[in-house]
This record gives sequence, structure tokens and C-alpha cells, in this order.
Amino acid sequence: MNFELLKTISLLYVEDELTLQEEVCQNLAPFVKEIFTANNGEEGLKYYIEHRDKIDLIVTDILMPNLSGIDMIDEIREIDSEVPVIYSTAFSDSEYLKKTIEQSVTGYIIKPIDVELLLKAIEKASIKIENDKLKNSLQEINEDLEKKIEEKTKELRLQNEKLYYQLHTDRLTSLKNRKSLLRDLKKVDRPILLIIDIDSFKSINDLYGEHIGNLVLDAVSKILKNFVKHLDCDLYRIGADQFALMKEAELDKRKCEETVKSILNVINSEPLNIVDYDIVIRVNVTIGVSHEKVNTLESADMALKKAKTDRLQYLIYSDEYSMDAEYKNDVKWTKIIEKAIKLNKVIVYYQPVVNSNEKIVKYEALMRIEDDGIIYPPMLFLDIAKKVKFYPQLTKIVIQKAFEQAQEKRISININLSIEDVVNLEIIKFIEDELSKRDISYLITFEILESESITDYRKVIDFIDNVKQLGCKIAIDDFGSGYSNFAYLLKFKPDYIKIDGSLVKNIHIDNNSFLITKTINDFAHSLGIKTVAEFVHCDAVFKLLQTMDIDEFQGFYFSEPLEKI
Repeated sequence: MNFELLKTISLLYVEDELTLQEEVCQNLAPFVKEIFTANNGEEGLKYYIEHRDKIDLIVTDILMPNLSGIDMIDEIREIDSEVPVIYSTAFSDSEYLKKTIEQSVTGYIIKPIDVELLLKAIEKASIKIENDKLKNSLQEINEDLEKKIEEKTKELRLQNEKLYYQLHTDRLTSLKNRKSLLRDLKKVDRPILLIIDIDSFKSINDLYGEHIGNLVLDAVSKILKNFVKHLDCDLYRIGADQFALMKEAELDKRKCEETVKSILNVINSEPLNIVDYDIVIRVNVTIGVSHEKVNTLESADMALKKAKTDRLQYLIYSDEYSMDAEYKNDVKWTKIIEKAIKLNKVIVYYQPVVNSNEKIVKYEALMRIEDDGIIYPPMLFLDIAKKVKFYPQLTKIVIQKAFEQAQEKRISININLSIEDVVNLEIIKFIEDELSKRDISYLITFEILESESITDYRKVIDFIDNVKQLGCKIAIDDFGSGYSNFAYLLKFKPDYIKIDGSLVKNIHIDNNSFLITKTINDFAHSLGIKTVAEFVHCDAVFKLLQTMDIDEFQGFYFSEPLEKI
């Protein structure tokens, strides 16, 4: 989560339940810049009109006296059509959800409010706010430059120099930043790099506050500036709690260790006295050494991590640290994936989807990899496959095998596609070509994953329109997990939504899960969209889902994924 970005957000929180209002404010206060409150829609509207220039985001309840949250936002939309809005609601009435769609809300948070989910919703909104601010700022700069470029060439040059300085300089300490280090590393042939990491800096921030934390960083930077005055090296701040020293020279291990110990001594010898607080700062120093022009920073960072793991004050990098557990795991799975592709060991399992009479109506295709007789699920290898560029090949193999099953058995099959697949022109063309070879389009449903991460709706809509024209259907997978923007249902016009298993699995023991699931189902049906309940694991859950008129069901209660249909 981007806590620095959250700290730039000022929000208006409108809630008539004062105890809930106070509790949410206390939980949010450490993460955001400022919280303004109102006790009902009427107060919220008045406060926004008077202070709109201070408010980046609105979080509001729906049902409130005097003026409802929906009516308040209608009034605010007349003033400002862009301010992000997050509703907090119990999802007790699907009609309220339909009313909010036209308001272009950013998200919905379920009561009782989960602060982590609310922070994620605020973070999502803050990205748009930050982008809008940046866009407006760049637009103002460009307009100013267009007016003055001919008559103020000198001023423009100075401004560009200032921007370049800002780009390569840390604002808090005025040291060179990480971008400067990466630039400077390209210029040297024999770099010696020290990364200086402040231990438990987060605890300092948590205990004393960000302001004191910044004063600590500034104090450490001044100590280091004084230390390097007589050394032929450059000093940088490269992270929230990390500094770096870089010098071009042949490695002399003895001198290097002397320098490291001197830094440890000068910082650790006396506590830093910050506004009447004695804060003891201990520093881990890692020496990253490389005589090549590549991977200097990475190797120094590996040594730092190794030093922390082994509880050492410092460590000089050597080749033996280059294959830590993460890298070994990546290499292992890269080999397994590559071998599976070559030997046709990428296999597809099929989990039945049933109707209310428990009759199988279709299957969901699920990717697996077989290696030395062991079957592995995608959670173990999919992220690595994306990292090493094997993911498109795996996707195409699953699509082709699922299409072949649909053609051979004349059965309906659902195929999962990530947003990465949907916008990949190679995958799109592959789907079109494979469908053109077979009369199976009416048997295929594509399930779109990660719908909350969509940024380019136009490309996704183009894909949906294209495959629907070919005769396929569309489902939105994992609907209702976290918070969902119901408005994209209108954009995508899916044939199905699959209600997320995190909701379905608890409906027999958690009334909130029951109400949310029922509301989602009612809302989908009001739009002519069929519903599928995932993670049906027992008879009690199945019977409750039947009372809601869910259309289809999937889960271990009916069948585990099958190797063969």
C-alpha cells in the first residue's frame, strides 16, 4: 500500500452514527493527511460547499436523516463532477446501488467497516487524484511555456535545470537520490557501493510521528555529509530509510571495512537528540562490490538483506549470496515451466458447474503443470511465468486444450483470462484463429479475472464486444471480493458474474456475508445477468444459495477439479 500517497489525501467523512464515525476517524487518522466530518447529508453538503478546495475525497453513509448520502452526492455532482466518492453501506437494498451508478462512484465499503479495505479504496481513489493533480500541474506548466518560450529562453533553460535538479535530488535532505545513483553507476567501471540502512525506522515513525522521523533522517544525512567531506565519494538517499555511498576504485577489503566501522561508530556512538527525544539510531552497512558495470545496486541490496537475516552489522557482497531463496525458487520454476511446455506437461483440469438440480451444465478449465509425476496448481508458478515471459504460452496452451475438449465432447467450458490476456493482441488473435477452426463459440465463456485492476476500460470493452460477436459469453470472476465498483457491470454487460468464494463460504454462519451475497444476486438479476456461486463446500451453504435463486453453483461440495471429463 502506498502510504506516502495516502498521506496527501484530505477527506470528508459523512456518517450519522457518531460512535462509528469516531472509531473510523481514529483508525484512518495515522494514514491520511486530514479528516473532516459531518453528521448527516445536509451538514456534509454545506461543509463541502464552504471548504471544497480542501477536500480530495468523500466517504459517506447512504441512509442518513435530513439528507441521504445519495441525495447529498447528487447535489455535490452539480458543483463538482469529478470528486471521488466512496459509499459505506450494508448492501441491504440493491435499489440504492443502482441509484449510485450514475454518480460515477469510486467504490463501496461494507458495514461493519473494515479499515484495511477502506484504506485500499482510498488508495485507489488517491491514484486518480494524484494523476489529476499531476495532469493539471503539467498542463499549467505547458501553457506557461507556450506563452513565454520565444521571449524567455533563458528563464526556460533555468527552469529546466531546476526540474532536472528536483528529479535527481532528495527533497528532504538535498542529497542525490536513487535516480542519480543509477545514472552515476553507468558512468563508472569500478564501483564500490555502500548501502546504509537505518534499523527499525518504521518504529521511530510509529512511535514519534513522521515529523520526528524526518528530523532523524535529516540528522543522519548531516552526519554522513560531514563524514564524506574527506573521502572521494558521492552520498545519496536512495530510499525511505536508506542512504548510499559510492566510489570508483579497486576494492581494498581492509580499507573498506575500516570505512564501514567508522560509519557505524560515528552514528551509533551517541544518541541523536531530536526535539527533546533521545533516539538511538543503529545502522546496518552493506558493502556491494562489483567490478562490472551491471548489478552493483542489486548485489549491495542482497548483501544488506543477508546481513539483516544473519544479524550482522555489515557484510561485503560475494557470489555466494547471489542465489538466495527467492532467486533459487525463480530458477527452479522457470526450468519446470519450460520443461512442461516442451514436453506437453501443461495440463487442464475441469471443475463442474451445476444448476439448482445439481445437474452439470458446464466446466471451468483450470491450468496445472505436471513435473516428475507431481501436479502443481498455478498459484505456485503463474507469477514467475509472467516474470520470465512464459505466461502467454501457458495461456494459449490452456485455451487450445479447452477448445479441443469443447469440440470433442460438445460441452460448455469456461476459460479464465487475466487483464493481461485481454489486452494482449497476440492472445486475442490466437483466440480468433482457434475459434474460426471450430464450431464451438456458443460453448465458450471467458471469465475475466482481476477486474478491480482494470485501468483501460476501452480495451477490455473492445475484447468483450469482439468475442461476443463471435458467439462467446463473458463472466466476471471473483465479484464482490474486497470492494467492487458496480458501475463496470454496465460497461461490460457480462452474461454471468461469479460471486466470490470469500463471501459464499460463510453465508451459513455470517449474516453479513448472506446479505451481501443476496444483494449482489438481486442486483445482477435486475440487470439481466446470471449468477454463479463459487466455493460451495457444504449442504447448508448450497440450500441457502438455492433460496436466493442463484443460477449456477461450483465447489468441492459437488466435485473437485477433474483430470478428465
